[in-house]
Amino acid sequence: MRGLLVCSDWGDVAVPATAWSGADAAGRALVLAHMEPPLAVATNEKQTVHAVLAGDVYNARQLRTGLVGRHALATRDDAEVVVHLYEERGVQCVKALRGAFAVALWDERLQRLLLARDQLGLVPLYYAADGRRLAAASSLPALAALPALVSAWDPAALETFVTFGLVPPPSTVYAAIRQLGPGEMGLWEDGRLRTQRYWQLTFPERLLKRADLPRLIREQVLEALRLRQAGRVSGLLLSGGLDAAALLALAAADRRLPARAYTAAFADGDQELGAAAEHAARAGVDHVAVGATPDWPAALDALLAAHGAPIGGLEVAALQLAATRARDEVDVLLAGVGGEEVFGGSPPARALERVRRYRALPALAREGAQLWARLVPAGRSARLRHLVEAERLGPLEMYARAVSHVLPEEREALYTPETLAVLGEARPWDTLGRLFADAASAGATDPADTIHYAELTLRLPARAVAARAAAAGLDLRLPLADHRIAQFVASVPAALRASAAERQLLLRGALAGLLPPATLRAAHSSPAPPRHAWSAWLDEALTPARIASHGFFRREMVVRLLKEHRSGARDHTARLWSIALVTRWLERQGLPVGAAERATG
Repeated sequence: MRGLLVCSDWGDVAVPATAWSGADAAGRALVLAHMEPPLAVATNEKQTVHAVLAGDVYNARQLRTGLVGRHALATRDDAEVVVHLYEERGVQCVKALRGAFAVALWDERLQRLLLARDQLGLVPLYYAADGRRLAAASSLPALAALPALVSAWDPAALETFVTFGLVPPPSTVYAAIRQLGPGEMGLWEDGRLRTQRYWQLTFPERLLKRADLPRLIREQVLEALRLRQAGRVSGLLLSGGLDAAALLALAAADRRLPARAYTAAFADGDQELGAAAEHAARAGVDHVAVGATPDWPAALDALLAAHGAPIGGLEVAALQLAATRARDEVDVLLAGVGGEEVFGGSPPARALERVRRYRALPALAREGAQLWARLVPAGRSARLRHLVEAERLGPLEMYARAVSHVLPEEREALYTPETLAVLGEARPWDTLGRLFADAASAGATDPADTIHYAELTLRLPARAVAARAAAAGLDLRLPLADHRIAQFVASVPAALRASAAERQLLLRGALAGLLPPATLRAAHSSPAPPRHAWSAWLDEALTPARIASHGFFRREMVVRLLKEHRSGARDHTARLWSIALVTRWLERQGLPVGAAERATG
């Protein structure tokens, strides 16, 4: 995947020979460059507008057709399309782009630099601005290589990652580096940067006939798939779940099959592998089972090197294996990432629907359920106990507890006193409060819509960026993560998106004639490796000595989590993976928490 780098008056910066360099009216040096691979910077005929773009604009061919005749289009670079679109529409040109991209454009006449991230945040765009100079890149390591930007890392951002498995915009793990949010642009003029949203998911009232939804969804997903396959030799990351199976079924129906389908298998007789093989056989596509035990330290280091910070959950291991195999065989790797967030039915959404049903019961029935939950042994009444407890919570707290790997009451037991002192009053959960407020401003009146908004705005960008980091060196495309599909789905009543027991009702309805009923009804499955495939490495990665060396986590708490996880008493997969990533990243940084306190103080 291409990257971009923009620097204004940041001193000596290593850039390729194809970079464009100039200066603004105040004499500040300005550099725009394509990175990995280096390409010529797109420009207009008058040499007054210059642009670089990371990722892809999937509707560039259609936009190019509309520009022909009024502009000279000399290359096939998507950035050139943006340049001429900007000449006609100004900063609003980004609204016409459909894809996964980060773009930087310099307008010499207006002395304005435009930065923009795609509508769903599939490609990141990081920046640093100190009042007189600016640097921006689609790669965190590219900015981290600049002087003064990594002198202090942000412990609060690391806590947020451990809590949610992600660091939401505008924060990053570096105090001096920020990131644009999904659908956000930045305008840098006269040495100052201001940001604004150019696209936001909304919840308008739309009168749609329920019977028309399967056809409309199918048409939109098929169009999104075609845009991402056009003119490229594609492969497909195939799991046994609905999302990847839906892409394969639609490609087969459209007679545009991927060249190969890849499935990561971590053990013989893997159920996920068997289901994927059946999907491939049904579609008539060559199926490749990528079976291997990952070199976990190397896999972690590769992920951290690609992204520059802790990112992703354990499922990235499967993508890393498949992408490594596919890298020399296909131009593009398709994946079903984003289906759950876009079409609805995530665990928090279904938990909300279960609470709604419970609250609708007669009072006597609810009292009986509460009594049963108190008297029956925990193992036999766990689901009911969770339901009774959730009924007392508001939607915000219910969602927070559903997506948190570490709960507020567990905070002091996990982090050392030194870490807690550095964190101060910072709380990761404040992010969710702001997110729910944004959802209300976007027209969400139902708690289910608010949760849907949060999943798309918080979880989807993080999953997409993690997937791209895991597939580094390969063009990864996510047909289901399309902002037009997301907006259409948000216009459908929440009850049609998912129920208390069923997920992705819209996608299931659209694929009813193309996939077997068992696949449509199957619960969500993750391609993550089983516990036995990585538990031995975990014991080595989280030894008491390694935990104590950086002073971020309490050693005794991590030891307890490992014991409970190893014995099967509790599943701590998500939090242990996050702790392992943070631990390894801190080791690579070479800074204990005390150094961070001094640097940020």
